Amino acid sequence: MTTSFRRIAPALATVVAAAALAVGTAAGAGDPRTLAIPPLNPIQTFQPERYVMPNGIVVYLQENHDLPRVTATAYFKSSSAWSPAEKAGLASVVPAVMRRGGSTTHSGDWLDDRLGALGASIGAGVGADNASASWRCLTENTAEVFGLAAEILQAPAFPEDKIELQRVAVRRGIASRNDEMLSVLTRTAQQAIFGKESPYAQQPEYATVDAITRDDCVKFQQLCFAPERMILAVYGDFRSADMKKILNGKFGAWKKSGLTPPAMPAMPVLGPKRVVFAPKDDVTQSGIIMAHLGFRILDAPDYSDMDVLENALGGGFQSRLLNVIRTQRGLAYAAGAGAGSGYARPGVFMAYTLTRNDSIMVSADLMRTELEKAVREPFTDDEVKIARESQLNSFVFNFAEPSAVMFRSAFYELVGYPKDFLTTYQKGLQGVTPATMFEAAKRHIHPDNLVTIIVGREKEFDRPLTSLGQPVERVDISIPPPASKLKVGAGSAEDATRGAAWLKKAADLAGGSAAWAGIKTWTVEQNLTLSMQGQSIQLGAHSSWALPDRYRQAMKTPRGEMTSGVSAKGGWARTPGGLQDQPGAIEDLKNEYERSLFRLFGHSEQVQLQALAEKKDLGGKSCDVALAKSELVKDWLLYFGPDGSLAGMEYMGKGQGGPARHTEIYTDWKAVGPVKFPHAEKALMDGKDFMSSTVTAAQANPALSDTLFTKPAK
Repeated sequence: MTTSFRRIAPALATVVAAAALAVGTAAGAGDPRTLAIPPLNPIQTFQPERYVMPNGIVVYLQENHDLPRVTATAYFKSSSAWSPAEKAGLASVVPAVMRRGGSTTHSGDWLDDRLGALGASIGAGVGADNASASWRCLTENTAEVFGLAAEILQAPAFPEDKIELQRVAVRRGIASRNDEMLSVLTRTAQQAIFGKESPYAQQPEYATVDAITRDDCVKFQQLCFAPERMILAVYGDFRSADMKKILNGKFGAWKKSGLTPPAMPAMPVLGPKRVVFAPKDDVTQSGIIMAHLGFRILDAPDYSDMDVLENALGGGFQSRLLNVIRTQRGLAYAAGAGAGSGYARPGVFMAYTLTRNDSIMVSADLMRTELEKAVREPFTDDEVKIARESQLNSFVFNFAEPSAVMFRSAFYELVGYPKDFLTTYQKGLQGVTPATMFEAAKRHIHPDNLVTIIVGREKEFDRPLTSLGQPVERVDISIPPPASKLKVGAGSAEDATRGAAWLKKAADLAGGSAAWAGIKTWTVEQNLTLSMQGQSIQLGAHSSWALPDRYRQAMKTPRGEMTSGVSAKGGWARTPGGLQDQPGAIEDLKNEYERSLFRLFGHSEQVQLQALAEKKDLGGKSCDVALAKSELVKDWLLYFGPDGSLAGMEYMGKGQGGPARHTEIYTDWKAVGPVKFPHAEKALMDGKDFMSSTVTAAQANPALSDTLFTKPAK
């Protein structure tokens, strides 16, 4: 319930929905401007029952017998900011494992089956401003489901296997966090406003997720989910007297934690205006946010004015930003603004738009002009009237259902707001005028402190970033790799000599270094079997490689042919869905060449090896093992079989859900021109079968045209 960057995505969705509605209205009969709008119905008032249990739990009860179901939400005065920076990700792991791991009485798997059979649900979460748990069920299952929810809150089991499953989920999120421009934009903006080290801008990394232990989970859960900081709201088909007995039986014996909550992080101060830029080269549309720290609602009597201002500035098709940037100039489909309000702490004032790469600077100019105009002169009477009425019309939905009133009452008590907050707010809305809104704008909007956050493809921008006339801060959005898990010492000169000798022998057995160094181009045809989610998929692949930096692959799949290529100009891929750029392909090919046989055997002088003392098993063979030291390939081990040949390798690389341990096993070495090449390979990912391949044809030094690797015109 705090204004934040997360509002951008739903706001964009609203714009799309509104567009569809507008089209539908235009197609219908009659002019909507002539419609008579009836007055709003009177707001119904509901007064939930409130009492406090001996252990400090505040309870709100509201009966409603329309449907045979019961819903409950428990709010806790807690924060994800209490998670240590070195354990970032803990706040998402803990609530997920509370539910999926079950309690000390019932396992998570048993809970899945039982709740599914009952048509019930239980969930939990920890956010920046509070923690919560919610559950719902049919009336007839109330006592049982409330008991299961109480078990999860009071005695979660935190089994190691469920913790690891959630770590995997967080790692997948890390691996994909740069996929979408909008997520990069909002994350960069949070760090720009709050500071990269602030808990409010904290993001998990592979190293912080790997550092999370079961003990961390237990301690964080006990800190965040404590009865003395809990407000429980229960709504639905029950009798209050019966519900009190259930709550007393399930939660009454829950003892206070006795833990002192950590101090909340300090808020940043307003700084000078600047530009923060994060490059993303695989987009045709860039994003802009202009923002600075906002205000806490309880500290701002003019909160109603700022809500109306948000609507007038960027709240819909009638708003200034959308009218100027979209309607008048046709530069963007979406544009909007946020007032900067927050319940528990200051929110973020912001304006935003998404636009083509080649119109990013002109859109930024238009945004800043409108923001400066908002504090230079009042909005017109018509603008304020439309925005105020829109806000009043949407306000009534706060009271549409008795449950909304009760849950809001519980939340407002959690954040320390008066009982008449909504009533006061409504009166404030009715009193908003151009003059009062103008004064509020001057108090809360500070153009000289706005941070301009831009994410996009810089080489296509209409002007340089410096043309905005502000300092430019460039942000590195690359994802730090996980820490090495290999426990290997520095090694000695003797270890290096032994490793080099192993590699030389393997190269000699495969045709010799000179023969491998003489290979400049290579083609190979393979039959592949891909193992995924218990299924096997048969593929055919033809690859062409002009060493070291040009590559093309054509792959036959059940869904049609897929072709990809890499050249000095970048990577590309053509699938049944169309042609698109692959900006990470150049780096991927560098990595692949680094660990290729062409480099290992043909340029062994570039490879630094450290022979390890102990042999290891690979594919049923006892092998000598050497650590290959590389800036590109992490945790890279080479395995040499009993006959001295290269039996395979292991390394950390990209997986389906983040970094994964890759294992490659080579067999069936056959001659291809002057060298021997493995014609059978088995690949594992994190110890599980991933792919097997058989070479059906290969050629050394074929003639390859430069155009083969070039991105097609269409």
